[in-house]
Amino acid sequence: MLESQTSPSARIVHPKTMLSFVFVASIIVGLVSSQPPAPDASCFQPTAVTAEDCCKIPKPIDSAVMEKCRAENPKPGQMPAPGVPRTEGCCIVQCAMIETGGFVNNALDTDAIKRSVASTLGADPNFGSLVNDAVDTCARQIQNDPAYSVAPISSSPDRAGCSFIPQGFINCLYTTLFKSCPAATWTESSDCQALKTKLDSGCPFFLLMGRGPRN
Repeated sequence: MLESQTSPSARIVHPKTMLSFVFVASIIVGLVSSQPPAPDASCFQPTAVTAEDCCKIPKPIDSAVMEKCRAENPKPGQMPAPGVPRTEGCCIVQCAMIETGGFVNNALDTDAIKRSVASTLGADPNFGSLVNDAVDTCARQIQNDPAYSVAPISSSPDRAGCSFIPQGFINCLYTTLFKSCPAATWTESSDCQALKTKLDSGCPFFLLMGRGPRN
């Protein structure tokens, strides 16, 4: 009894079909990588300590500026669920960086950022020497990552979308300073080391600032 065989022509994928598949696949990959990835659900799990418990980093932006921007940009009523990508960055952070001159024409201005943090982060004896390098490193990292430059989609119909760049930059700045926290302000413990591990795995610094579930 002869074994049934598939004809050679049936095994050949037509070039046009292959090109169509590659084109569709490239679009899907482009959509997935077109904005900063959503935090993994594990990033939202409760932690025993907060980032501030481990390393007290001075706020980089003046509190009066932050209050003004919070008043002008109330939080959206519905926040993305854990693991769901955001369609825009934080409007409060964008507002604050525009106010201080650090974000102009959709680009980071490192000189203006350094001037604005000179009286906040830069004035702290423990962090002052770390600030300029952290600003340069984070500005280069975020500005050169196309995921942060994607056009945002506003979560509110009454305003334009807020860029991913300012939030990405501030998150990077905090992360960099936390991981290099000077011994004078660092609390050595397994719980604090666990927060560094979370940062190494890609969790945003902002999710480590409070205890308990974060939705």
